Amino acid sequence: MTSNFLNFIVLDENNAPVLNEQGLPQLLPRPATKTTKDIERLIALNKPVEVINKFAELVCLGEQWDWAQSYQNYLVEKYEVEQYNANLPEPIENDEGELVEPTKMEMPAEPGDLQEVSVNDVLAPYQSKINKAIGIGFKGINVSLTEANQNGLSALKSALDLAIEFGVKDQFFPINFNADTPKGTQIVKLLDEDEFKQFGFNFILARKSLFESKAES
Repeated sequence: MTSNFLNFIVLDENNAPVLNEQGLPQLLPRPATKTTKDIERLIALNKPVEVINKFAELVCLGEQWDWAQSYQNYLVEKYEVEQYNANLPEPIENDEGELVEPTKMEMPAEPGDLQEVSVNDVLAPYQSKINKAIGIGFKGINVSLTEANQNGLSALKSALDLAIEFGVKDQFFPINFNADTPKGTQIVKLLDEDEFKQFGFNFILARKSLFESKAES
């Protein structure tokens, strides 16, 4: 029995496996776990990165328990094959008077060692989407690199151009920008034109970099 398996079975006060009537170890109750489908759902809902990371930890835990279940299944199958082979009938003579041995069942293949999977491993296929949700930090707020935010900035720029054209720029700022963020909609307060330009420039550069990295992967 592999040492990794001891982490998933019932042990007595001496840390020895508690065996059932077949002499096999017993799995501990499986804890609550998650799947990659759950992570995909969270990302689609633009949930906070902290929540996504927690679910990724539970996906790692689930994969460990899947391995433990496969190892338990192997032990059960191995026991059944051993019992079958130990109770085979005696050899019998065929029509030619030759002794024919009964056919033994083949032993099952033992699963390989438990392969540890990290949160980074689990999230690697979704990193681009996560980076999009995290976006850029501005005034203590993570602004997601979404199309909605891009459209909002474009609309704000058009409104600013009109304000300049009509000579009322001094009435335009400060202005609140309703931004998509990993925590839902949050308000980014832009105090003047310089701050608006810096915010827009940072956003466009980050979104450009995001799409370039997606194209390369």
